[in-house]
Amino acid sequence: MSTVMIGVIGIIIVVALLMLRVPVALAMSVVGFVGYWIISGSNPALKLMGMVPFSTTANYTFTVIPLFILMGYFVFYGQLATNMFSAINVWFDRVRGGICYATIVGGAAFGAANGSGPASTATLARITIPEMERLGVSRRLAYGIVASAGPLAQMIPPSMLMIIYAILAEQSVSKLLIAGIVPGLIIAFGYIVTVYVILKRNPDLAPKMERQPLSTKIKELKGIWGITLLIGAIMAGLYLGFFTPTEAGAIGALLALLITVFSGKLSFEGFKLSIIESIKTSATVFFIVVSSFLFGYFLGISQIPRTVSNFLTGLDVHPIIIMFGICAMYIFLGMFIDMLSAMFLTIPIILPAVIELGYDPIWFGVIVVFLAEISLVTPPFGLSIFMIQGAVKGSDYAEILKGSIPFILTDFIILLIFLFFPQIILFLPSLM
Repeated sequence: MSTVMIGVIGIIIVVALLMLRVPVALAMSVVGFVGYWIISGSNPALKLMGMVPFSTTANYTFTVIPLFILMGYFVFYGQLATNMFSAINVWFDRVRGGICYATIVGGAAFGAANGSGPASTATLARITIPEMERLGVSRRLAYGIVASAGPLAQMIPPSMLMIIYAILAEQSVSKLLIAGIVPGLIIAFGYIVTVYVILKRNPDLAPKMERQPLSTKIKELKGIWGITLLIGAIMAGLYLGFFTPTEAGAIGALLALLITVFSGKLSFEGFKLSIIESIKTSATVFFIVVSSFLFGYFLGISQIPRTVSNFLTGLDVHPIIIMFGICAMYIFLGMFIDMLSAMFLTIPIILPAVIELGYDPIWFGVIVVFLAEISLVTPPFGLSIFMIQGAVKGSDYAEILKGSIPFILTDFIILLIFLFFPQIILFLPSLM
């Protein structure tokens, strides 16, 4: 049996295990180790098992992951999201469905201080959906807004998926984080336009809010100073080159701790939970990273990446058609398995071909992360839908999905824009 065929069988087994809900780290590490053993023998495979866990986790670049995770938990347990949403909400009092727009803007801002799409969705669901329902917003519309605005954290820096892609693709973490700014703003604006069109067609879905005096609006601004300082410091430092991504993670975690402690919002219990949850999440991420490297070595020795690259680059079609096919593949995978798993599985195979076709790996990283964002809403996996179900009592899967459909259509329109106009993504990184 050829090495390529062994690699194909390994990929099929991993996909099958993932669809059976076997943990991604376990599936990829076992298949990677056994596959490497079959191709190269027992001694090289055992040496690989002894080398990869340490050489991978000892990489200085990886220290950015637990630091940004810790920052996100300080923000969450320090209630910065609640204060920020209340402040943004009062400034949208003059438009119909102002709270809907406030949720989208708040979701983008919270994503910039959190970095995790599912965590952002769960937080927004707890804070905003009950408030939207109280103010008379259609439940279906409220579900759709949160299901789509929550995953914005996948795109807006500091995105964990961006950092993981940068490590997998051996690209600049700073450039990838900065590359997500403009696309993140465009996606948020697209959702705002979607809400405007929906309410223009059916104004009864959301009433106008009670107008607030200017003094109240100014007073509420104190609720956003902390998160504004945090986001501004990280983005300015990265873009201007004052510090590296790892230093940005350390500064972000320290700033988040100081802001929440001095504002009196972070209790000792919240601090303890932040540390414990950060350790748990970081350990899970590193286990997945180590397993993906094991699986990557197996793919490399099986010649799968080179074979796929030669096949795709040899097709007699325009490269954009191939990109459409790659995007369709990710959308399909995202319907059944977690996109983090899909990234670990596919990036080592697909990326060489994408680069060979002439596409920028930074641009492709943003595309993949955006597809991961879309996958959080697409059925049947749709993690955002399940997060809302868990956070809001009485919520219905079908109703959440129906509310998300207009925003999913908007996502596909934005995806086409990113595919045909790559400079939208590459403009800021090119200036660094």
